[in-house]
Amino acid sequence: MNFEQFEEHLRSELNSSENTVSSYKIDLIDFARFLENKSECEVSENDIKRYLKELDHRGFKSSTIKRKLIAIRQYFKFLYHEELISSDPSEFIPQPKQVKALPKIVSEDAVSKMLEATKSLGYEDGIRAKLILYLLYGSGLRVSELIALKHNAFIDGHFVRIVGKGSKERSVPMATKTMELLEQWIEICPDSVWIFPSKNTQKHITRQRVFQILKYIAGVAGLDITKVSPHVLRHAFATHILDHGADLMSVKRMLGHKDIATTEIYTHVTQSRLRNTVNSYHPLAKRKPLR
Repeated sequence: MNFEQFEEHLRSELNSSENTVSSYKIDLIDFARFLENKSECEVSENDIKRYLKELDHRGFKSSTIKRKLIAIRQYFKFLYHEELISSDPSEFIPQPKQVKALPKIVSEDAVSKMLEATKSLGYEDGIRAKLILYLLYGSGLRVSELIALKHNAFIDGHFVRIVGKGSKERSVPMATKTMELLEQWIEICPDSVWIFPSKNTQKHITRQRVFQILKYIAGVAGLDITKVSPHVLRHAFATHILDHGADLMSVKRMLGHKDIATTEIYTHVTQSRLRNTVNSYHPLAKRKPLR
């Protein structure tokens, strides 16, 4: 395969970035290796399907396979329009279905260990870290929502008003313990409109600082710090309350999801956990099938 004309087409006509051009070239070189010196005119729809199947056998993610197919389609579309081939073999090949990855979570025990580890920060920083944990894991806030909290966000003593994605507001209930921690923190935190001010009290704490706090207490707790983040705690919030009997619509409202399908991913997590529990502990799961 000769990619020089195609590269020029990407740059001059499609205004593609150098990263895109480089990525397409790598993908097409891999496809050319699979074809074993077959020319573009000889490539059939079945050749492309065999290649996609080979990628799946090699363990590539569906998102990667989809990207490689896009490169192949762009290439053969270019060749066809330039009349360098008589037909486009990629035209009727459907995109592979992309499987949604299950959200990563931490266990209830891991969260308990992190809460215990906040004591290593001293009284004031420990209260702040514990309150951050309670709001992320106890109320399912996004980190962007957490850092932007103001004192006037707390209403009726048990709810926090959140301005989420698309400037949409929602009210999220808070546990009694969260309210107690909030009261303790307000007594000791610097005077600011923000619940979590930075050193410059005119500004709020940064996302990076929240990550640093979580990584630190995760390390003290003996956890893998690469597996702990604000979003992981948000996922854990949703999964664990569903585990304990919460209904899906309530969880959707608390998380601020626009579509119930987004929330339903957490039911797959709980189902997966239940299936693993049955396979691990039920006596019938350990028996050999009758012949």
